[in-house]
This record gives sequence, structure tokens and C-alpha cells, in this order.
Amino acid sequence: MARFRATNVGLVSAGVLALASGTVAVALPAGAATAGCSVNYAVSSQWQGGFGANVTITNLGDPLTGWTLTWSFAAGQTVTQAWNTSLTQSGSAVTAKNVSYNGSVATNGTVSFGFNGSWTGSNPAPASFALNGVTCTGGTTPTTGPTTPPTTPPTTPPTTPTTPPPTTPPTTPPSGGCSATVSLNSWTGGFVATVRVNAGTSPVNGWSVGLTLPSGATVTNAWNANRSGNSGAVRFTNVAYNGQIPAGGYTEFGFQATGNSAAMTPTCTV
Repeated sequence: MARFRATNVGLVSAGVLALASGTVAVALPAGAATAGCSVNYAVSSQWQGGFGANVTITNLGDPLTGWTLTWSFAAGQTVTQAWNTSLTQSGSAVTAKNVSYNGSVATNGTVSFGFNGSWTGSNPAPASFALNGVTCTGGTTPTTGPTTPPTTPPTTPPTTPTTPPPTTPPTTPPSGGCSATVSLNSWTGGFVATVRVNAGTSPVNGWSVGLTLPSGATVTNAWNANRSGNSGAVRFTNVAYNGQIPAGGYTEFGFQATGNSAAMTPTCTV
């Protein structure tokens, strides 16, 4: 199995795991005209005594040149490995900072990182997050108001309505077998891909995902999966702890590559 960029930070004993996920809205500190973001925390896989989690930050405010995300675990969870972030833990408090290649996040852009952890008894999602020192408030917030109010209100409403939300519902899982989707976090000269493996209406006991990399791209490491091939057509298979997926459930794995990113169409088989 390929090795991935990871930071070892400790281990604790086993218990009973509960899946946890959540989306939290966060406001950024003063220093930009508007600030705000959302944080999606999702447990991607589970096994006795441990779990894997993915965290995605969406920047809703002005562009960022660096970020620090903090949260606290409520049930004694401990992070044991992390990738795409510089992560430390003191007691229940966790601090995740950007690394050299993912500190810049454009308005409406996203950045993702992941970690493995251990648990005892239960594994609830963190109740709140703070980004760059400011806790969850929701939406976007002006950090500095105008020095003088406008003297003349608008005389006509905007002619272009606000873009409506997408109307396409989530993809229906297949009636059997499995399917897979890919999300990308890119920068100049490289990218990280997060692949979600979805079970259909029947449980999955072992999976394999094949995809073709963009021309010139080379996989440098992967996590939560075994890898066959580094360029062109590559294949990923489950590891010992994430091969079993309940009906309607999913697990995730990821890989990092050099080269330019492009849309990839994964094929999942069981």
C-alpha cells in the first residue's frame, strides 16, 4: 500500500463507534471586508477502535492566504495520523493548519484534509468549529462597515435574480454493487483526489475502483486504499478495515498526484 503524508500524534484504546458527520458555518476574523465559511466534517470509514474522517472547508468570504481550524472532541477521541494539514492535539483540543500548498483558498473555493483517529465508547462529531480564531456564526459577516452610510438608496431593484440552488437531487445509489465519485482539490502542479465508494441496496464486501488519470499525472501517495499503478489507468482496492460497506452506505479513500487535474470517471466493482 502506498504511504501518504501523515503526522503521528498518538493512540487510545477501543470502544463502540458511532458514525458522525456535520456541517458547520464559521465566520473569519477581522481583516477582510466580508468573512464566512462552512465546514463539513464526515467520518469516512470505521473499524474496531479507530476511524477515518474528512474535513472540507468552503470559504464564503474574501480570499484566504492561510487558515487555522480548531475544534474539541467531546468523547476522548485522539487523532493518530493526518494528511494535507499540519495537525496538533492537546487534550481534547485539536488545531489543524494549512500546509505549504493549500493555504490559499479563493472565494467560494474549498480545501480538504483528512485524519485517522482512535475512540473509546462513542465518536460524536465536534459540536462547533472555529476558523482563524472566530467561532461559528453562520453566513457571511462584514468585518468592517462603511465610515459613512450611503445617502441615496437604490431606485431600482437588481435586474438579475440571485442564482437559485441546484435543482438536481442527489444521485440515486445503484440497485446493487457499488458506484464511485471523485472530488478534487487542485493547485499548480498537483492535486488531491477524494474518492467516495457508495454501496447500492445490498451490502458490499470488498470493492475495487479503477480510473484513468489525466495525461501527465502521477500518483505519489494514497490512503485508505491499496494502489496498483501510478499513471494512466490505475486501480484502488479496499484495505482490511473498509471493505465492508452497509447497503446505502459509503467509505472514502484519497490520493495525491503531481501534474494537472482534470475530471475523472471512476468505475467501481465488487
